[in-house]
Amino acid sequence: MTVVQRLTDLVLFVGCVLAALSVGAAIARRWAPFGIGRLEAITLSLSLGLVILAYGVFTVGLLGWLHRAVLIGLLAVCYAAGLRDALGELWRRRFPYPFAERLAELSGIEKVWLVLLLLLDGLALILCFVPPWLGEWDSLSYHLAVPKLYWQDGRIHYLPFTHHAQFPMTPQMLYLLGLGLTNLRSAAIAKAFHWLFFILCQLVLVSWGICLPQRSLRAGVLAAVAFGTMPLAFSEASTAYVDVALTAFVSLSLWALIRFAQQPDGRWLLWSGIFAGAAAGTKYTGLLCVVLLVPFALWAAKRQGVKAWGAIVLSGSVASLIAAPWYVKNWLWTGNPVFPFAYGIFGGRQWSAAMAQAYTRSNREFGGGRDVLTLLALPFNLTLNEIRFGHCAGQWLGTCPSSGCTKRWKCGKFDNVDSPTLSVGVLPLALLPTGLLLLRAGEPLVGVGSLFIALFSGFWLAWWFLEAQYLRYLLPAFALWSVWMGAVGAAWQRVSKGTALTVRVVITIGLAYNTLIALWFARPLLPVAFGWMSDAEFLRATTPAYRVAEFVNGALPRDAVIATYGMPLVYYLERRYFWADSGHNRLIPYERLRGIDDLMAAWQKLGVTHLIVDWRYVPSDSALARWIAEGKQREWLEELWRSDESPQRMEVLAVAGGRKP
Repeated sequence: MTVVQRLTDLVLFVGCVLAALSVGAAIARRWAPFGIGRLEAITLSLSLGLVILAYGVFTVGLLGWLHRAVLIGLLAVCYAAGLRDALGELWRRRFPYPFAERLAELSGIEKVWLVLLLLLDGLALILCFVPPWLGEWDSLSYHLAVPKLYWQDGRIHYLPFTHHAQFPMTPQMLYLLGLGLTNLRSAAIAKAFHWLFFILCQLVLVSWGICLPQRSLRAGVLAAVAFGTMPLAFSEASTAYVDVALTAFVSLSLWALIRFAQQPDGRWLLWSGIFAGAAAGTKYTGLLCVVLLVPFALWAAKRQGVKAWGAIVLSGSVASLIAAPWYVKNWLWTGNPVFPFAYGIFGGRQWSAAMAQAYTRSNREFGGGRDVLTLLALPFNLTLNEIRFGHCAGQWLGTCPSSGCTKRWKCGKFDNVDSPTLSVGVLPLALLPTGLLLLRAGEPLVGVGSLFIALFSGFWLAWWFLEAQYLRYLLPAFALWSVWMGAVGAAWQRVSKGTALTVRVVITIGLAYNTLIALWFARPLLPVAFGWMSDAEFLRATTPAYRVAEFVNGALPRDAVIATYGMPLVYYLERRYFWADSGHNRLIPYERLRGIDDLMAAWQKLGVTHLIVDWRYVPSDSALARWIAEGKQREWLEELWRSDESPQRMEVLAVAGGRKP
């Protein structure tokens, strides 16, 4: 049955892709700028179709129509919008060939790189069939858990227990579609949508070769290879996270803007606005695309000597309108359009100033300090950090954060865990600095696009450096820097035979390293991905939260209400739950509690019948730990299950007198 489920998921996913391509192509063929190539047409059509599909699911969710029949109807509407005519249009021979080189003109080793990229793309798709496990923390806690709650309730509504539910969620609407089509039996389609954004990133990077002075297919392919084989991007592609989706929308928006700078067709600005709005609808950081869209467009229009005020206003308006629903929803539900951020300005429901400060401090505890030395050391640290597994003592090039730091284990790390998969490889450090030598030699590299890439990635890097040195938050910048890597790699091959040989050896070594990491990452996951191991067997072995969920789903009554402590990985729970930790919400006023009596009263007010406690994340000397211990002594709390690990890590408790509200 596992293999049948995998095949069914694959067929459904292909159907979703064709639906998105159909509705996107039906619109793109009317809005497409003059003279675009087929690769650009497919990239624009598929990207637009995904945005339309996501907002369609968002709309039916707000209307309370989350049912499988409605989702199938939505896909049918997308097909009806233009499957026959739109796809026929894409495959007509009217599209010009946009590159100066043909694919056959690439060297043998470059074709090997391209084949390697395609193989890794296929491997990443296979890994999407691995059920969400402990290595996908954010998927289990909210990227998939929140859409699952929406599906179970039949509508999108306010969830007070997690601020993550208030983030912009354009990709998660596609995940909701995937979960709904299988009626929650599988998350493979949801994860495959994120993989599709990974492919879109590569398509837009290849298309970026058209923007270069040489209209170089070679540079575009090298850019796609550099990004697509990057361990961080590869490992993210098979998860239901959103950073690759954000990267795709950011890259699409900036690429369309640069195409306008080369070809002053106002329709390019419209496309840039669409994807800028989608970026802002994916993550708050995507607002940078909307903010920079108009000034970048004004500069590009002035450079071309054209008056494009109407197109510029339209693009800015479209970007704002596409992003707006998420921010209006937040305003209505929490009183804060960018909840939980900017609390000092807007405030926010179920939040507080102390929680806002703690959240900001937690984000800033990753990485190194914010001094000049650490900034200068970033190229080396970003490259070498995960190779040396993030140990800070005596190896960090720069200073560790010290003021107000509460978690020293984060010092010198750009992620929660130490793993070579959470790295960028050696190619950025090996290639990018050599571009300065090419510039001095007068070699044209990226043309007008260099200014946009430098400014945008500079703003992005500044935010990242000051606020949240978490490596995957830099993916959009690395995608843009991949354009430079592709241009540099192609340029060195034009200089001389010696430099061509040298750069090919360097790139081959870098790709070999990236491939080894990808295979190392994939090897233990392939048995379950192919269905040789059951999902349950795999999850029992890798994901403690699944073992808890198995007990809860099998032993607790269906009307149970569970308060979780230190255990946000709730995707597999089939009972009502909420995060009860003090840092997530104010459902329980811990600042007013004086003991277990007050806490019991708070639980009973919320209808809590059971607790799940992960003692790895609940300090033994905390007030909560003392109150739970006292509750056990008074027999107000009864242990129903605990993990068989030693020392004890997780347990399920029944609350005496617990009732449903």
